[in-house]
Amino acid sequence: MKQILSIFFFSFLFLSCEKEEKVVSYEIDATNSDLKLENGVLLYKSKSFTGFLNHYDKVNQTQNRTHYLSGKKDGKELKKYRNDQIAEERFFRKGMKVGTHKSFWPNGIPKFEYHFNDEGVYHGNFKEWYTNGQLAKEFHYVQGKEDGPQKMWRYDGKIRANYVVKNGERFGLIGLKKCYAVNTKNEEI
Repeated sequence: MKQILSIFFFSFLFLSCEKEEKVVSYEIDATNSDLKLENGVLLYKSKSFTGFLNHYDKVNQTQNRTHYLSGKKDGKELKKYRNDQIAEERFFRKGMKVGTHKSFWPNGIPKFEYHFNDEGVYHGNFKEWYTNGQLAKEFHYVQGKEDGPQKMWRYDGKIRANYVVKNGERFGLIGLKKCYAVNTKNEEI
């Protein structure tokens, strides 16, 4: 009986080791000509990319470093300004945004802070700031939908919108302008 169990155990180990694929992780610059994006999957030499992708963003002047697993963003994405100050910090799982995403203006003041659930939709506080540090927006989300108090401010700190969302309906100062004139003397718009 011991021999049969020993043979079974070693056969299992041998077979399970044979089925494992070796995952190769790389650190590559985004300008590498062997990289290709196909159907939302990043490929390197025709295989799904696993590793770190480095990219310089000329528009925002940031150095970006993003981790990929099986061709999709997975883990931390970090963007830094030239002075090594953090510009953005984001997290992904299987290509979806998860956790807390933060961004900062070049002067170090927060730019935004968003929270995502495991399905990649807004869940929790959503905040944005102007370059002067004034809060621009403070929204609240539950499973991707606005819920509860929502506020927006102008650059000078004056309130722009202040409303509450209950059961999908908005109540309060929404901060929208009418796109058409209303004529009260007749029924035409």
